[in-house]
Amino acid sequence: MENLEPDEIIYLIRVLLGVIVGLVCGGLPLYLPYAIMLGVGVYAISIPLVVVLYGGGGLLSRRTAITSGIGAYAFTWLMVWVLFYNLTISS
Repeated sequence: MENLEPDEIIYLIRVLLGVIVGLVCGGLPLYLPYAIMLGVGVYAISIPLVVVLYGGGGLLSRRTAITSGIGAYAFTWLMVWVLFYNLTISS
């Protein structure tokens, strides 16, 4: 497997976090504002993680660390949340 670029790794990290948070939001009976705060909070925690991984060597600016992968995270989080929630209430 070839080496991945930092942007690709950031997208993968955020997509995996989106899947995990989507499963948590869909599986637990969370009140809607709490579920949204959980999703936003996990994304906020992922920003320093990305900065620590790639910001020290000048590979990544702070703005790029914040905006890179936000769409992938939000889409994955919401789709997994809706899908898993619908699967759990139908059974």
